[in-house]
Amino acid sequence: MFVALDARDERIQIETHEQAVRLRTAGTPYRCPACREELIIRNGRVLPAHFAHRSGSDCVVGEPESRDHLLGKHLLAEWARAAGWQVDFEVYFSGIKQRADLVLRRPGTVHALEFQCAPLSGQRLAERTAGYAQVGVTVQWLLGPRYFADHPTAVQGKFETWGPERGRELRFVDPRRRRMWAWWGITGTGMQVEELAPYPRPAVWRPRGVSLAQEASRVVQALAYRDKAAVAVQSMCYERGVNLGGCPVVVHRCLTAVAGLTDKEWLVRVRWLLRFWRERVWSVTASKQWWCDYVEPARVPLLGQRSVAEVAATAWLDVLIGEGYLVREGNTLRWIRWPRWYADVDRKLGAINRGEY
Repeated sequence: MFVALDARDERIQIETHEQAVRLRTAGTPYRCPACREELIIRNGRVLPAHFAHRSGSDCVVGEPESRDHLLGKHLLAEWARAAGWQVDFEVYFSGIKQRADLVLRRPGTVHALEFQCAPLSGQRLAERTAGYAQVGVTVQWLLGPRYFADHPTAVQGKFETWGPERGRELRFVDPRRRRMWAWWGITGTGMQVEELAPYPRPAVWRPRGVSLAQEASRVVQALAYRDKAAVAVQSMCYERGVNLGGCPVVVHRCLTAVAGLTDKEWLVRVRWLLRFWRERVWSVTASKQWWCDYVEPARVPLLGQRSVAEVAATAWLDVLIGEGYLVREGNTLRWIRWPRWYADVDRKLGAINRGEY
């Protein structure tokens, strides 16, 4: 931690090794702002100078921080100040009983940064984000090394945000290499990767590199492992005289890979086909509302249920309309032709390999 209370109960922020030497020399006792226990000053060569509780402390707020977390907070403060922000470490909001890693201020603006290096449940993420909203503070979650990967999974997905210009987005900080980058425009086929700091560079498209045949093979895997949701949908398919293994190729195209769905996205698309296949006309609104039932809000506290449903439903309608299965007239949808179902997965994969789907 970089903040303590001095003998006059005033905040003191430790930021340099030289300052740490001066504070030690002064001999003033420093206490934790949360538990009021006396703190020690650590001033080694590897980590930034910081305050710490003595061994055996049970202060929850003052739990030991990892090297990455300390370095990351220091780095973010450096970048923020260079961009003209006033920066305070570890600001405690008593009304919501939360401590922000950093708070950035400009006239009329207060912004919290949370550098997440440890595991965090979706529920806790939602609670902390709602807490900041309660006191009128916007918050940005930045992900540390634990969350690094080549492509997003459910582990990172709960931190996704959405904006009209950049779509779904995640941001990462590597404190040891002193880098910050963003993934944005995230879809099932790839995403934009943009370097943000210290040297901003234009975004570069990173494809996901999964073939249509590989996506289709996941149906076989789900049934082979007796996935409960897949088995349930297989039963629904049998009732309608079709086979899940032979479900239309279109269900595997242009997947969004959006987090928060209760089932695999292709499986939810099959459910949608079984629900709407007898409809002559129906509305775009009804289709999007249907998708809401297959979103678990706790998994996507920052995106929210409706945003996830919007992303998944829009992509699905776009591919159906684009391939000539549906036509949209305002808010109304109607079938032009029914997607082809195959007798089994082998015939379906054969059609994919021949390009005859």
